[in-house]
Amino acid sequence: MTASQFYFPYLFDLDKFNDLLAQFGLSSYLKMDDRIKMGKELVVTKKSFLNFLKHKSTLLIIPFGATLMIQNDNLFYWSTEYNKIDIRRIGLKNLLDTAICESQCIDLSQYLIGHNKFENRLDLVDFVTYVRKEDLKYDQAYYEKFILVFINKDDINLIPFDWFNKSGGDYGYVWPAIAKFDKENFKLYGQGMRMSDFAVDIEKACL
Repeated sequence: MTASQFYFPYLFDLDKFNDLLAQFGLSSYLKMDDRIKMGKELVVTKKSFLNFLKHKSTLLIIPFGATLMIQNDNLFYWSTEYNKIDIRRIGLKNLLDTAICESQCIDLSQYLIGHNKFENRLDLVDFVTYVRKEDLKYDQAYYEKFILVFINKDDINLIPFDWFNKSGGDYGYVWPAIAKFDKENFKLYGQGMRMSDFAVDIEKACL
């Protein structure tokens, strides 16, 4: 199974995230937006027994709306737009000494549906997410244009996520957000905004 993902702040469990950070001597807290009573930033700091103190030195700030995961001693977080994934990698082992943030902006308009050769500058392995792809064609104008994006080393695989439309998605109100991929059974487990958790056989994702 691929690494657990979080969608900040909606599909986010601070305790679970801090459990993952603890092995690196790190912790995090929410910087709240008092107007909407919701976290507007996720602040990563050095772990201490006084985690209620918010004046500790800030090591990293993760913005509102980011999808994130911890994998192989790295924190990855990303945002998406039509045809684009903007992703960052931060090494957690050295974050207490030196913050090194590397980034890659992936333009999906240059790739065809299916497997493509990929220049993987962030050493992405078993990465999966959802992105809207502008040039998908459907008979129904209201259908969402989501694809599944799988990146593994020098391969990027784009699969139309037709299942989402067939399941009764509501354009702009309901959308998939986080994913875990069971490689052995070729099955995707996901959560989204204003929708039930779901499990989809990848072979049936494109109908």
